[in-house]
Amino acid sequence: MEMRSLFIISSVLLAVAAHAQEKPSESCVSPKCHSTFGKEKYVHGPVAVGECFACHEAVPKEKHKFKPITNSGALCARCHEKMEMKATVHAPVSKGQCTACHDPHQSGQQFQIRKAPISEVCLTCHKRDMFEKKFKHGPAADGDCMSCHTPHTSIKPKLLSHEGNELCFQCHAEMKEALVEAKHIHKPVGENCLNCHNPHSGDAQFMLASDVPDQCFSCHTNIKDQVASVNVKHGALEIDKKCLNCHSPHDAPFTKQLKEEPMQLCLSCHNKPIEVSPGVNIANMKDLFDKFKDWHGPIRERDCTGCHAPHGSPNFKILQKPYPKEFYTSFSPEQYDLCFGCHQPALVQQQTTTTLTGFRDGDRNLHFLHVNKKVKGRTCRSCHETHASAKAKHIRESVPFGSWNLPIRFEKTSNGGKCAPGCHSPKEYVQSELPPAGKK
Repeated sequence: MEMRSLFIISSVLLAVAAHAQEKPSESCVSPKCHSTFGKEKYVHGPVAVGECFACHEAVPKEKHKFKPITNSGALCARCHEKMEMKATVHAPVSKGQCTACHDPHQSGQQFQIRKAPISEVCLTCHKRDMFEKKFKHGPAADGDCMSCHTPHTSIKPKLLSHEGNELCFQCHAEMKEALVEAKHIHKPVGENCLNCHNPHSGDAQFMLASDVPDQCFSCHTNIKDQVASVNVKHGALEIDKKCLNCHSPHDAPFTKQLKEEPMQLCLSCHNKPIEVSPGVNIANMKDLFDKFKDWHGPIRERDCTGCHAPHGSPNFKILQKPYPKEFYTSFSPEQYDLCFGCHQPALVQQQTTTTLTGFRDGDRNLHFLHVNKKVKGRTCRSCHETHASAKAKHIRESVPFGSWNLPIRFEKTSNGGKCAPGCHSPKEYVQSELPPAGKK
């Protein structure tokens, strides 16, 4: 501090000596004139030592009249060391307008800044509305522009103190640590936080450019188009955090920015009955899987999206492809696109077989018999549970038929099976004739 004071005093004396002139006999600071000068917390060096003539030049033979200061930048440079001009220079600095931000006499703020908070000085040039939206960034709300910007010159664009995400990480250190450890980083996060966030203020929470899902749709236009065109939307897109119910916006342990292992993520909601319309519920899937261990193939692979579209679908139950929801329907292969994505269409197209299925009486294909009908063909759901069952081959105990739960009563035998369902009298099938005892 002593060295700084000596520098200021020396600079003032040198400036005065260089511009020696006849001084008014009366002090500039008096009860009649400039009585408040020197009273603020921060006082400019020449003012502090009463040397007004370090900066002001009197008009010869005029009492208390001074020549106008036409180049304040050059005047300041008499005492203040000239700063290095880097790639980005603040406009007032480049124009030599030091007094646009600094009071040349005194101020209540350090460096004789004209106003407090510092943002009030910035807003004499910059638009105020950038700070006036609903959700404000902490430094912006506090009026502390210098947390992110340097006031004079910088090697970074927009006078930023650091470039890109490194600036955000100066405060959000926990985010930097998370990204270092992350298996999957959302592409915009890796590029620039400002792809999604406004650094000053925004109308959406977290200073996003818009609310979710619109923010997400600004990049994911394919999902936007898909959701706009479908009949059935995934409920997760319309409740609570919407896209963020399933996806993490920054880093994630799973692909597609999923928060959890896919099936576990589904069961974080589907662990209770969910009402989709008055009196119609989606079952508690977690309870179903816990009770019944004969799981459908996609469930065994923990791949709910093997059958269901995660965002929306033109098919009921947000199924990826068509699948009949009725108990009866006329057969056409297109109606079973979902099933035929894994199962052979021939399973219900060939009237006789000894290889396609074990559900046959001799070589008579009983899948063909039940399903392949012009009128009242039984759909897959008539006999099979699509998620999990207590019986092998996902055979159902019963199936809803209007207001009645139609029983199946299927039993597997060593050479076939039998059933006594509510739709017909008890029947039995034998896959092949067993050879007499002792013969092969």
